[in-house]
Amino acid sequence: MIYSLCDNARKQLKIEKALTEIKRMWEEDPATNLEIVKDRSKSDNDEYYRITQTESIIALIEEHTQQLSVMKSSAFYKNFDDKIDLWDSNISQITETLETLMNV
Repeated sequence: MIYSLCDNARKQLKIEKALTEIKRMWEEDPATNLEIVKDRSKSDNDEYYRITQTESIIALIEEHTQQLSVMKSSAFYKNFDDKIDLWDSNISQITETLETLMNV
């Protein structure tokens, strides 16, 4: 009985720590900032902005999407459903925005 309670508490703590780290990465870590540089076109020398170095952000999106998917299949999903769903939605919006920016 005590072992089961401790094991469940450890699993819940693991989810809580992972959610805290996802939040920290997207809200505070400079690694999630887009690198945008001003450039000039070769044909008519007009200035424009372009995004560089999207690989690290795409890797984080994939990693965090996978982590959130695992959390959704956890027995403890209901304990964290609001946070998990929020970050799942946020990362989906980040993905869509990044794809739109890259297409432009």
